[in-house]
Amino acid sequence: MNSNHFLSTHLRSDKIPQFCASHLITEEHSARHAILPHTHEDFLELYYVYSGEGRYMVNNHFYDVKEGDIVICNAGVLHGEDPSESRRSRSYSVAISNVCFLGLSENQLCDAETVPVISCGMLAPQVGELFHLIYLLSYDTKNLRETCNGLSLSLLLLTYEIILSRSRHAVIRPRSSSSATADRVQQYLDAHYREPITLAVVSKSLHINPYYLSHVFKNEFGVPPMQYVMKRRIGEAQSLLADSTASIGDIADHLGFSSICHLNTMFNKYVGMPPGKYRQSRKNMQE
Repeated sequence: MNSNHFLSTHLRSDKIPQFCASHLITEEHSARHAILPHTHEDFLELYYVYSGEGRYMVNNHFYDVKEGDIVICNAGVLHGEDPSESRRSRSYSVAISNVCFLGLSENQLCDAETVPVISCGMLAPQVGELFHLIYLLSYDTKNLRETCNGLSLSLLLLTYEIILSRSRHAVIRPRSSSSATADRVQQYLDAHYREPITLAVVSKSLHINPYYLSHVFKNEFGVPPMQYVMKRRIGEAQSLLADSTASIGDIADHLGFSSICHLNTMFNKYVGMPPGKYRQSRKNMQE
């Protein structure tokens, strides 16, 4: 396929994708703490399973992943690892912004009906090499940013070609009334998780009996509503600690924790270490 023709027919000409960041997630790091559900509003993120296998959640659907798979996390889509599964995978992540494919919203690589996990098949060595090379060069973005931008564009186009060739689509399950209620609750929690929030507040706001609300939500998503809220906060805290220079105090305020002590306590409970140590561990992964 002619690359220039492919670019002109699938990408907006006035937008050039920009490399943001790359991480290596080792088996050792995976075994200690999962990355809880979170979103990115300003970029999309691609994960490549270099070796092993694991389980990943995208938009509240869980997918088993294995060597040679790419996980697509569009901007604004909730994603994270399944903390109930001991991860045994080694993977790379690449974050890219300013992505504008024709027919899709900004920073999206597939539509909502496309299964966000694709197998690279015979292209796995080529895809894996791209992820690995981007990760290596990301250490010196001051001098190599344009190179990283070019490689990220190549990665996007190659992944998009695989999506088009596979045309894998999820089977949409008929939604029951209880599932629809759980979805309403989830939408409310996702919109208000950074605010002071209680089950009584959610129940009153949505005009749903609190017992019924908790019952249908746990049946649908596996955790009670308030635990879901805390996991959202911790997942977003992980993302901010890894990808920003915001202070721990500012992160606590931004995510609705009553104090730094509250954030420290909850973070240690869910991740197994305090926020400062987690931030340092992510830095050490890049050294």
